[in-house]
Parts: sequence; C-alpha cells; structure tokens
Amino acid sequence: MSITLRDSLASLTVPDLKDLVSHLPGSTTATRKDDLIERIVVAMLGPDLTAIWSRLDETQQAAVAEAAHHPLGEYSDQRFRARYQRAPAFRVAVAKSYGYSAGKSTALCLFIQYARDEGSYVVPTDLRARLQAFVPPPAPPGIDSSDTLAEDERLTVRLTEREALQEVVIMLRTIEQTRVQVSDKTALPGTATLRLLGDKLPSGDHYAGEVKQNPWDQEVGPIKAFAWPMLLQAGGLAVGVAGRLQLSPSGVKALGLPPAQVLRGLWQKWLKTTLFDEFSRVDAIKGQNAKGRVMTAVAPRRAAIEDTLRVCPIGRWVAFDDFSRHMRASDRVFAVTHDAWKLYLCERQYGSLGYDGSGGWNILQDRYILTFLFEYAATLGLVDVAYFHPKQARADFGGMWGADDLAFLSRYDGLSAFRVTPLGAYLLGREAAYQPAAVASSVALSFAPGLHVDVVRGVLAAEETLLLDNWAVPVQAGTWRLDLEKSLSAIEKGHDIGELKGFLESTGGLPLPPPVESFIGLCEHNGKALKTLGSALLIECRDADTAEQIAGRRETSSLCLRAGPKTLVVRTNQLDKFREKVRSLGFGMVS
Repeated sequence: MSITLRDSLASLTVPDLKDLVSHLPGSTTATRKDDLIERIVVAMLGPDLTAIWSRLDETQQAAVAEAAHHPLGEYSDQRFRARYQRAPAFRVAVAKSYGYSAGKSTALCLFIQYARDEGSYVVPTDLRARLQAFVPPPAPPGIDSSDTLAEDERLTVRLTEREALQEVVIMLRTIEQTRVQVSDKTALPGTATLRLLGDKLPSGDHYAGEVKQNPWDQEVGPIKAFAWPMLLQAGGLAVGVAGRLQLSPSGVKALGLPPAQVLRGLWQKWLKTTLFDEFSRVDAIKGQNAKGRVMTAVAPRRAAIEDTLRVCPIGRWVAFDDFSRHMRASDRVFAVTHDAWKLYLCERQYGSLGYDGSGGWNILQDRYILTFLFEYAATLGLVDVAYFHPKQARADFGGMWGADDLAFLSRYDGLSAFRVTPLGAYLLGREAAYQPAAVASSVALSFAPGLHVDVVRGVLAAEETLLLDNWAVPVQAGTWRLDLEKSLSAIEKGHDIGELKGFLESTGGLPLPPPVESFIGLCEHNGKALKTLGSALLIECRDADTAEQIAGRRETSSLCLRAGPKTLVVRTNQLDKFREKVRSLGFGMVS
C-alpha cells in the first residue's frame, strides 16, 4: 500500500488541515491549502518529528508503533482493541457539538490517516520509513494461559485424548457392522443414527439428553455423535451408499493402523473438506442457504484457527475469549459471510445481522470458532474442553431483535476454556510422533486371584478409568477384572499394553503378581498374531469342476484361493484383473 504524506493530506479539507497544523511546534499564518500541506510535510518529515511523537500519549504511541511496523502500514481498530483492550483517541470532543461534528483531530491524525482509495487507515509510506528509525516495534502479541481452572461446580471438564483414541475405532467398527444411515443429499446423520452413535460413546456425549418442557424450547442435542460421521466421511474412511455408511478401502485399512495416526489424517482432511460448513450448526441464525454467495469458503476460516492453535501452549488452559482476542490481535482474522444482511434471527427484515451491532465478530466469527473447537477439534482429541451449559452462558446476543426467546445462540456457547493435548500437538504437526503419556495416579491398587484389581485408596481419575476400560471389565464398585478378549481388542485398536503395565506397577507398590505378568505377556505375544492384509470377496462357481479349472490355470491361480469345493476367494484389489482373466478363459461372472 503506497501513499505519500503529501498525497494523503491533499484529500483533506482546509479546516481539517488547520486542526493538524495546530499540533505542530511553533505558529503559522498559513491559510491556503497548499501552504498548510507544506507546513505539515516539512514538520513531519523533518527534525520536528520526534518532538511531535513525544507529545502523543502512551496509547497513541502504541497505535503508531503498530501501524508503522505493520507490513502494509495499516492501523486496524479491531486488532488494536483486541490486543490492548482500549482504543487511541483520534478525536477530542469539543465543549459544544452540533450536528454530526465529532470534535477536533488529535495529533495522532498527523501519523495515521485515512486512505480513501484503500478504505483503510495507514501511515504514509515516506513517514513510515522515518518512524521505523526510532519507534520500537511492538512485541509479538502473547496468549494468556494457566495450569489450572478456577473452581466452579457448574463447570464440566472433559479430557478428550483417550476418548478420541477409543472412539475412532468404535465408530469405524460400528459403521463396519451396523447400517448407519445418512442423507444421500447432504451426508448428514439422521436422528436414529445420532442416537445409535451417541450410545456407542464410552463416556457419552458432552451434554446428556434433555426432555423439552415446551415445544419452543431449544435443544442442545448431540455434538460428538454428529461430528464422527462427518469427520469419517470427510476423511474418506466412510462413504454413503444408498443412504447408508460403509467403510471405504481406506477405512478398512484404518482399522489396522494406530488410532493416533488415523486421527491425524482425519484432522488434515477436515481442514480442507467442502463437505460441510460448521457454521450451519448455529441453527438459530437463518438465511445461510439463501440465493447467491452468502457464506464464505470454509478452508481459510479453519486455517486461521489452526494457525492460532499452533501458538497455544501445550497442556495449559486457554480461555476461549482470550483465544478469540489473540486471533484478532495477531491478524488471524476471517469472514464468515459475504453479506450479513442475508443472515437473520427469527425474521428476515427486522432480525437481519446486517444492522450495526448485530453481525460483529462475537456473533459470527466467535460462534464459528466455538463450533469448530467444541465439535471437531475436541472430538478428535486435539483439545480438552471446559464448559458450562450453553443456556445463558453468553449474553452478548440478548439485545438483538428476535433473540427474546433464545436461551442460547448456539449449542456451543458454553465452551469456556480449552487446552491443546499432547495428541493435539501431534495432530497439528508440532510433534513428529505421538506416545501416550503414562498415567500418574494418586490411587493405590491391590491384586486378587482371578486377575482382579481392587482400588484400596483414592478415586480413579477419568483418564485412569478410561485406561482400565481398555483392558478390564468392572466387577463391582472399586474392583476390575483383566479380560483377555477386551485386551486383545485394545491391542487391535493400536493401544500399547505397556501403558497398562506401567500404570499397574506405579499404583500397586510392589512387583506385579506372576498371574498378572503372565497375562500381560500373553497379550503382548498374541495380540498381533494375525494381520489384516486387505479385504476379499467370496465367489461361488457353478460346480467344483469350474472352480478347479479356474484355480488351476496359470492365468488365474495367483489371483484366487480355494475356499471350498465350489468357492474361490479373491482379494478386492485384484477383482478387476481376476474378472478379466476369467473372461479370457471363457467364463462370465455376475453379482
């Protein structure tokens, strides 16, 4: 953006220029526009510049520093307010103001001026070079975080890392074994599917199902149960066929991969997918599907959020409002809609978000970020979440027309804080590999015959319960039994039984009993005894002679195996080649 000080001043009126001249050292008798401009240019590009700068207050100096060191010399009021929680004074109110007068210009207007052609406030190019010589650049904006959260009995804290590692396998198995329904047109899961998947979540969804007291009451509804089928479809692991989900070849392969690796692939695919706009889940805001270009592309929105997640500290809580403010302070901004006038609450004309104060960052961008973090990043285990019930969690929409009957603007309004998990660091590419952390415990365990594990002191933490859930079955309160079938299933899902061993050793206080050691050794030895190489198809021949002819011919013998007198087995990825060779032998194959 290139505009000189002289060019910028030329667009001002004589009264505006006289206001600016009044802030210069010394006096002047100039009244002509050209003379006033010359007076300002000589002062601002000459030795008086540092003296004029020193007369600015601290906030005004910060504004000049931000703009002078910006790559384009721009001043953004949104960026400045987000970073400093205040705004610099460009105008000073006069004692008596009439009409639309906003008062006299302050000295700040000598430094930051409005570029009409660009529609933005800038420091002119030649002045910027002079300022950069002595005005120190602002420090990069930081992001506040904490080790702990303030105690609040209404606050729910959800540790998502272990849940995600379990759930991704559960969801893939559910799709493999169950007729999971989705819409052919939108790929969205229906009510029955949401109920089915919600029941499969080991720790349930974020909010328990609520019974509506009145027909007009808002429902929070499923969050994780909705996210999983969307993530798996976007990631190419599940595909809709005739209104039902089935695993793709990649989905079948994913069942044999470490869950963390599968989750990383889902995250990377979600960032680019056009399958779904998360903002459509903010269903109180209508008009999103109106004619014309209403909503912006989703990929730039997600990229801005991911870039900000990359600078969040790992394992420390970040308040959502601080995260949102940091995005604006660091210029990681995005648009949700091309035309806010087409979006509305309740009624198109009176409830339009195009009115001042109705479609700001807090209503549009914040609700998108909330949805993205709570429904997708948290479901994949990228962030732990701390949240309230969304009802009246955010009151920023209460004054909008059409909001009188809304208890919340979105089901995600309750998200209060989050923290990037070690798994999240891996998903974001901040760590090259992922290793589940050993569970540090304050409980004491003892061992009883029959592979029973008893809690003799303390209470299991949520992540400890999830850990035992992988390898053992609850017998009664405080007692678990190590289970071979469950443990083999956990190893199949990619879990490391060494994690269980480390937990039992750290909480048992003594070496593990021989039966437990033997159990763990057996699981390690047999857990990966078989390996899935791919899917195959059973083909029935009309008779045993036909099966023998095909299986015994050089052209087809390497493409199939006998599985019975009349039955052949062919790998799915070899099916087309097998069909071609069989046809060359004079046989046809039908479904």
